[in-house]
Amino acid sequence: MNPGLLVAALLAEPGLCGPVTPLSPPDPAAAAPYVEVAEAEQAAGDTETALVAWREVLRRDPRNARARAALKTLCRGDWAEEQAEAAAASLLSGLSHFERGEDAAAAAAFHEALAEPELVDTASFFLGVLALREGRTDEAGTFFDAAATSPDEGLARRAGELRLRAAREGRVSFSGRLGGEYDSNVDLAPDGTLRQGGSGDGVSTALAELSVRPWGQRGPYARVSGNYRGHLRFPGFDLAGAGGALGQAHLGPVLQGTVEYGLDYLALGGAPYLLAHRLRGAARVPVGPVVLEGSAAVRREDFLVTAYEGYSGWRGTMRLDAEWSPTESLTLSAGWCGGLLRTYDLALGYVEHGPRAGLSLGLGPGLRMLGEVGYSPRGYQNFDNPLGARREDGILDASAVLEWDVSRHWSVQASMGWRGASSNVPELSYGRFTGGLALVWSRGLF
Repeated sequence: MNPGLLVAALLAEPGLCGPVTPLSPPDPAAAAPYVEVAEAEQAAGDTETALVAWREVLRRDPRNARARAALKTLCRGDWAEEQAEAAAASLLSGLSHFERGEDAAAAAAFHEALAEPELVDTASFFLGVLALREGRTDEAGTFFDAAATSPDEGLARRAGELRLRAAREGRVSFSGRLGGEYDSNVDLAPDGTLRQGGSGDGVSTALAELSVRPWGQRGPYARVSGNYRGHLRFPGFDLAGAGGALGQAHLGPVLQGTVEYGLDYLALGGAPYLLAHRLRGAARVPVGPVVLEGSAAVRREDFLVTAYEGYSGWRGTMRLDAEWSPTESLTLSAGWCGGLLRTYDLALGYVEHGPRAGLSLGLGPGLRMLGEVGYSPRGYQNFDNPLGARREDGILDASAVLEWDVSRHWSVQASMGWRGASSNVPELSYGRFTGGLALVWSRGLF
């Protein structure tokens, strides 16, 4: 359609110097034809037609300085002041609705705030957050791109992080991981007990996962995955597995939570090894300057190999953490984790619990480090006749991961971990080191 015809059809529009409601999402390229019409009509002295055309420019490109300057001139400055006041009020209203979880009302208010160029960065950021919640990742990416140009460094950095997340998530998303590592103990028992003949080996790893979230970050979701772990020297310990999960996510203005059921299958050395059903719930809520996060899970494990069938039974875990972020780039956490294992062989069941501490540190754009350390005293519940003792162990775990986002969909992960196990049965004490490098690809497909 000729833009001049559309302008002519809109001449009767009232309030030509009133606030302009931008389109969603912005489309600066589509504004170019209207700029030509506006300049031609303004030069010809047709003020009303020029005003309508300039308004169409701002609807498609709220940042267009030429359009704002022209409207300010044609409306003798009244329009600019009124629009700025209206946009500021809309932004405050949007923030209020956002905090109460009223997403539809918040989105409408933030769209109105886009009319003021000084507020475009902030309004775009929150519109991106709302779109990301609903799984509209392409639209979210457009808004985050706009917010990432903000002179506010904190807002721009956060928008850049969420832009990356929008590219990797969606209603349907896929991720794959390929890597290699060194493992100093490849044949530990299912509870981490040292077995005779343990030795170090190189390991190749692969993981693929497909997730479906029809309504974005809220509502039901499904996930399927497959993984492989192959050894260079000991192929009898190769692990291949597949699994799936169905869950329900809640994303409220304060409380966030999930409930999930999953099924996992593992093969060891090409033979059936483990079938496990699991149920997990988690919740996250801010309390003052900290965020509390808790989770609980129960897992029914059936080992399909005669040598390990005594480990079959029920495993339960609980965890509670408090997170605190003294700066935008640093998050510290501290908490408690406990576990219970009830097995067919009563001597293998245990209770353990102990403290955990962790950190997340942003080292630069797309570069971050994660670390965690924890200690768990473990008490076995029954006397072990073959060992001639009732075991009491202490487990020290430490891990660190360095992640680098090399592009929108690719990242590199370097990791290392250490487990030190002490026991009142000296021959069961050991240390285990793992370290590796992996390449990860993630993309939102829809």
